[in-house]
Amino acid sequence: MLKEFRALPTERRAREMKGRDYLWCLTNMLLDQEERLERLCPGCRARALEERCPACGATAGDWGEGAESDAFDLERFEMLKGGT
Repeated sequence: MLKEFRALPTERRAREMKGRDYLWCLTNMLLDQEERLERLCPGCRARALEERCPACGATAGDWGEGAESDAFDLERFEMLKGGT
């Protein structure tokens, strides 16, 4: 929530917020998101609701079960965890 408002937890405006204030903000953010989705056609709405990679935009279905990153270095992983 604080990220959305670009506020640090140490700022006075954030420290003064009560639980009900956070609930009010979250509820209104969810309602705003619903309104944005309702304005989309059915196809675009379905695409907007798909889980996607934040970097490349690939859908979760394209990731594959147990997919492994090409950048993953098994030897380095084993070395860092203390294995062989």
